[in-house]
Amino acid sequence: MTIIKLLLLTLAGLLPLQLFAQHEISTHTPVSLEAVNVPHEQSLFHVQTEWINQDNEALVLGDFAGQPLVVVMFYGQCTGTCPVLIQRTWNLYKQLDQQVKEQMQVLAVSFDYRNDSPKALKEYAEREQLDIPNWSFVTADHSSIRELAMLLGVQYRERNDGHFEHSNLITVLDDEGKIAVRISGLQASLDEAVTNIEHIAKEKFQ
Repeated sequence: MTIIKLLLLTLAGLLPLQLFAQHEISTHTPVSLEAVNVPHEQSLFHVQTEWINQDNEALVLGDFAGQPLVVVMFYGQCTGTCPVLIQRTWNLYKQLDQQVKEQMQVLAVSFDYRNDSPKALKEYAEREQLDIPNWSFVTADHSSIRELAMLLGVQYRERNDGHFEHSNLITVLDDEGKIAVRISGLQASLDEAVTNIEHIAKEKFQ
């Protein structure tokens, strides 16, 4: 059994316990869930899940091998923390050195596989003025989204009103697909993350 499969089985057992006690919450007030600690030694580029982006193109995480990748999980109908989370991802991206920025890719993964179709994601990206090179807004089936969330340590649950409560986490994978940087929450400074990303990228591309 691979380490990734063992991790998924372990997290699959833990997350329902963490989520069960709050299953009946129906308030419209956004609730942020704590991100779970996960190993950083395994490459996520080996995960074979196929994703569909806002241009209706298929991709896998392995397509990004050889370059750093920023991954953020959100959903398009969110009016609470997601707009802030996406804005923080943009702020992180735009603070990077131009050479690094040209090599950096951003993957925004929706929790909402029912509503965030490629067309809806295209409209979202255009509305947020982020339908730009190096940014992919993607969706997949429910099990694939749950698998990636577990590997990243992102907790989420769907409420009765169709909205989601979730961790606010930005993850940076290095050129080998290993977790290199995690930015949890909506308040922490991005300066250290920018420095770390530039160090990773410049080591690779010098």
